[in-house]
Amino acid sequence: MTITTTEEYAARLCDIYEIGGYWYWFKDWFLPSKDELDLMYDNLKEQGLGGFSNHDYWSSSKYNAFYAWSQDFYNGNQGYENRYREVWVRPVRAF
Repeated sequence: MTITTTEEYAARLCDIYEIGGYWYWFKDWFLPSKDELDLMYDNLKEQGLGGFSNHDYWSSSKYNAFYAWSQDFYNGNQGYENRYREVWVRPVRAF
């Protein structure tokens, strides 16, 4: 797999992310969509849950060939970022 943008690198990091303990391992992580990030902001960050930093987080949602959507976890705003910009990553699992 050739990674050409920071946003693609973020998706790859989520894909290979593993966490677990002695009896279990979770390997089914992915980069959330912009809508999933918005739900995480409203239902977790705003309630003081999830340990989020007040930074922008990448989404898997593309804006166009040069930009991808991100979510600002300081104020909840969504916007698009140049796909080469360094932005925080939050792997998620389906539930």
